[in-house]
Amino acid sequence: MPNRKAKDILASSQLLGQLSALDRGGYARTHQAKGKAYRTGLHAAVASLLGSLGLEYDLDVPVAPGSKMTADFLVGGRTAIFVGRGLSAAERRVAKASGKRCVAIEMSAARSDSSDSGLRVADLADERDGADLEDGRLQTIFLDDPSFNFDYAHILPKTEKCSVMHGHTSSALVEIIGSPVDGMVVDFNDAKPIIKKAISDLDHKLFISEKYVVGRTPTHVELRFSTVHGDFSLRVPKETTVLLEGEATVENLAQELLRRIAPKMPGNVEAVGVYVYEGLNKGTHLLASLQGRGAEKRRKP
Repeated sequence: MPNRKAKDILASSQLLGQLSALDRGGYARTHQAKGKAYRTGLHAAVASLLGSLGLEYDLDVPVAPGSKMTADFLVGGRTAIFVGRGLSAAERRVAKASGKRCVAIEMSAARSDSSDSGLRVADLADERDGADLEDGRLQTIFLDDPSFNFDYAHILPKTEKCSVMHGHTSSALVEIIGSPVDGMVVDFNDAKPIIKKAISDLDHKLFISEKYVVGRTPTHVELRFSTVHGDFSLRVPKETTVLLEGEATVENLAQELLRRIAPKMPGNVEAVGVYVYEGLNKGTHLLASLQGRGAEKRRKP
């Protein structure tokens, strides 16, 4: 147990003030390289590497005239290096617009192990607009919500049981795969309204293949097809009918839902997947890449 004198020292306002200052970051640790002090060991390592290569550089230089954003190193007046900084999407746009070659270097202790140093180097020119540095990884989020339920009717003329018009109550789950921007693939609050609108547009609709269309008016569609039960001839309102390229299977229904969701996704999204359940315990999963944003190119209106 500390004696009275020790207690008095610990209670000293001067000592407490010093400890408080330390707790607030009242001391600075510096790292040396070539006789200069740097903020972190990674900064010092970059400086040593540039020096060993005989490259001239300046420290803490604005990336563009009048810009408040600075590069940790500016090499030869042309290459800006950002060290140990998680640049936001906005900062990346500023860097790219500067006309300089911009390189980001990060070190993550959380990602390092015996087979991975945790060091990541990225040329910002190789990134898509808006994508931030997340080790170039892809990540998946999913949205499963009670509001993603919908009812529909369909006809499958080539099958015996389903060649009579009938209905289902279905639910959907949507997965979104992409490169995180500021830590998120997409904001749930942005994605959910897109999905809800797509599902709402399919709710209480008749799904059938457009190949059975034999006539159209401004308000109606004429359908004719043969089944094992005989010939069908239907006149249905356009407003309540969704025409598909193929048969009105749950697989093609998933494709239709995907077609309505994918074009609304931001540019960092690489793929979208949909699960559509036809009743309980059965359904389909469709995953489509958005390379070239081709998922929006589908059927005729």
